[in-house]
Amino acid sequence: MAERTSQRIAALLLAGVFFISSVALTGFVIWQIRKDSKVTSSQVLPDQTPTNSNKKETTKLEGTKLANFTPLTAVVTDLQKTDLVPGTGKEATAGANITVHYTGALAATGTIFESSKDSGKPATFGLNGLIKGWQDGIPGMKEGGTRRLVIPYAQAYGEAGSPPKIPAKSDLVFDIELISVN
Repeated sequence: MAERTSQRIAALLLAGVFFISSVALTGFVIWQIRKDSKVTSSQVLPDQTPTNSNKKETTKLEGTKLANFTPLTAVVTDLQKTDLVPGTGKEATAGANITVHYTGALAATGTIFESSKDSGKPATFGLNGLIKGWQDGIPGMKEGGTRRLVIPYAQAYGEAGSPPKIPAKSDLVFDIELISVN
């Protein structure tokens, strides 16, 4: 009986040693992984920014100021077209169906009220169904180009505007990147 008791005690001691060494080894591995991940994340090259490919870009243009645009103090009387980047592809014609990225802002403040870039998806339109400023301002653009349109309120949303984002009698500015003429 004494021999059996000593075998049980020895088995319990071995089980205890095994348990303690397993917990210690697990703790050491976790500590080493955390230590390695801290070193790796702090070793980003100066010209690189750490990124997380699973994270969606959350920066919205709506509510910010339109880049490289000085708000206008005078009322806009004529449609203004400025090619920021000349295109080299197919040319848009009156009434064409187009696919674009666009950013629209109030000309008086430069504040963006809407941008297709916020959704990350370009928009496809038939020119005939758009405001007069786009109908007159897009033809002649070529695929791959970016054009800025400054549109008088009469060729945009008129006297009523398009509340709540576009007040009454608002002159507008649009930056339009022509992706394709369909």
